[in-house]
Amino acid sequence: FQAIDEFHLAMIEQPLQHDDLTDHAKLQELIQTPVCLDESITHPYRVQQALELKSARYVNVKPGRVGGLTNAVKIHDLCHQAGIPCWVGGMLESATGASHCTALAMLDNFTYPADIFPSEKYYHQDLAEVPLSLSDIDGGIPGVKAFKELPDPDMNRLETLTIQKKIIST
Repeated sequence: FQAIDEFHLAMIEQPLQHDDLTDHAKLQELIQTPVCLDESITHPYRVQQALELKSARYVNVKPGRVGGLTNAVKIHDLCHQAGIPCWVGGMLESATGASHCTALAMLDNFTYPADIFPSEKYYHQDLAEVPLSLSDIDGGIPGVKAFKELPDPDMNRLETLTIQKKIIST
């Protein structure tokens, strides 16, 4: 692994098994290239363990994998307090989910560019009225257009695509 340092990479993402924080810590101690944990990050408690072991110098946060926005913000805050920068990774969300990822990526400790996919490329019918698309921004560099507000879900489409639902009342 030490040969990877010759390439001066920004980071190496999840180089070992997702459940092995100890060997990630040993590897991070051995190489200069920052280790980024991705699949290991499933809950704020796992992040706390990784921080205590010094398993990484970057953390990839995917709201869909960590239990939603509340846990994603907790992970951001834990990493921020420890001086470990984060970045948002996408999981091929609909425009609604991707807009949540975009909003999350605007928090202070998300310092590496987000990996958010344009939903128009992956969904024949997006769940939102307007799909997330790539556009030219600032000097012609393609990027995901930021939303002024979250896109509204297309309620008819959502109803059509819903397989099962349960209404909980008090």
